[in-house]
Amino acid sequence: MPKIDTSATATPNTIAEKRGKYLKMNDYLILGARVWETPRDSLEPLPSPVRVRDGRILALGDAALEGSEGVARLDLDGRVLVPGLIDAHVHLELDPTIMTPAEQMAVPEDALRAAMEKRAREMLFAGILTARDCGGARHREHALRGQIARGERLGPRLLCCGQPLTTPGGHCDFWGGAVTTPLEIDRMVALQIEADSDWIKVMATGGVITPGSRARDSQFDLSGLNRVVEAASRAGRSVAAHCHGTQGIADAVRSGVRTIEHASFAGEDGFGTLIDESLIDEMAKSELWVSPTVNAGWSRRIENDKGESTKFFDRMSSCLRLQRDRGVRFIASTDAGIPGVRHVDLPLGLLAFERYAGLRPVDVLRAATSEAAIALGIADETGRIEPGLSADFLVLESDPLLDLNVLRDPEIVVFRGRCFDRTSRRAENPPSC
Repeated sequence: MPKIDTSATATPNTIAEKRGKYLKMNDYLILGARVWETPRDSLEPLPSPVRVRDGRILALGDAALEGSEGVARLDLDGRVLVPGLIDAHVHLELDPTIMTPAEQMAVPEDALRAAMEKRAREMLFAGILTARDCGGARHREHALRGQIARGERLGPRLLCCGQPLTTPGGHCDFWGGAVTTPLEIDRMVALQIEADSDWIKVMATGGVITPGSRARDSQFDLSGLNRVVEAASRAGRSVAAHCHGTQGIADAVRSGVRTIEHASFAGEDGFGTLIDESLIDEMAKSELWVSPTVNAGWSRRIENDKGESTKFFDRMSSCLRLQRDRGVRFIASTDAGIPGVRHVDLPLGLLAFERYAGLRPVDVLRAATSEAAIALGIADETGRIEPGLSADFLVLESDPLLDLNVLRDPEIVVFRGRCFDRTSRRAENPPSC
C-alpha cells in the first residue's frame, strides 16, 4: 500500500478528522511514480514528483519539489499516474438491467434518484472521473451534477445534455423532446439552455430501444439539423448527434455538429452494412469527433462458438478501422445505461475498442483522456496531468500503455485532489487517503 509521511505536517491545514481518523490533505507531494504525458507514446523511464494543492496540480518534476518542506508526502514507488478516464456517452437515468423504455419510466422517483447517485459513486470509484450524460427525461442528472460539484455526493464531473431533440414517435421521444417545426426546435433547445445543459443532443436517426424506431432511418433532414446547431450555437453550446444510418451521419456532419454518436453506418442489413468512404473522408476533414459507444458487450460478439469472427465483428471492425485509417478522431464512450451496459465498465469497453478499431493502447487511452477532454470542451480543466488542471488521475500498478487491463482496478483514484484507495472505496462513507 502507498506510504503517507505526515510527520512534519500534522497541522489543521493538512490533517483533519471526519467520520473517524484519516488524512485529508489539501497540499501534498507524490513521489516515486512515473507520469504519462499524453502526447508521448510511452512512459518516461524515471519517476516525476507531482505537487497537488487545493484540488489542483500545482507543479510537476523539479518544480514540484520547490518549497515542499513540511508538505505531506505520498510514496508511490513503482506506480504509474494517468489522467482520470472520460466516458463521453452515458445515461445515468437508465438502469442497464431493465429492458424496455416503459419499464424504465415506471421506476419510482425516489428509487430512480437513489440509483443514479449509486451509479455515479461507482463510476468514480472505477476511475471514470468525467462523464457526459447524453439524455434523460426531467434533468435529474443536472441536479446530481450540482450535488457532486458541491461535494454533497460522490461521483464524476458531469456534462449534461438534457432532453434529446427527436421527432414525434421517434427514438427516445418518451423523454419528452419531440419537435416538428423550426419554432419547436428553437423552444426545445431553449428549454435545455434554461436547465443549464452543457450540450445539446439531437437524435438524427432512429435507434434500437424505442419501439417502432429503426436505427437506419433519418429523423431530421439537413435543414432541421442546421436549425438545431444554429440554436445551440447562439447559446454557446455544441451539439451531439445520435447517428446510426448513413444518411443521418452525412446530414449531421454537414450541419456542423461537434460529436457523432455511434457512427454505425447502418443500412437495411444492419450496422456497418452501408459504409460510405467518401463520407468518412469528409468526417476526417471536419471539426468533429466520433463517439462510437463501443462497450463491454461488444467483446462477446468478436467470435462465435467455433472461434471464428462474427459478422458483427467483421462489419464494425471494418467500419472503425476505415475511420481510423482516414484520420477520423475518436473519443471513448459506452452508452452506459442501455440494456446490459453497466456504468462502471468503460475499462472493459476500452479493451473492446482496442480490438475492433485495431488501435494501440496509447491511442485508446488518449481517446478516453486528453482527446475526449478536447472534444468535450474541458481541456482547460482535465484530461491531462499538467500544472493548473484539476488533480484528476489514477494510480496504477503497471503500465497501461502495454496492457489496458490494469485500468480495470486502479490502486488509487484521485478526483479534484481527493484520493480513494481500494480499502476506502469499500466503505459506505469513504475517507480520503
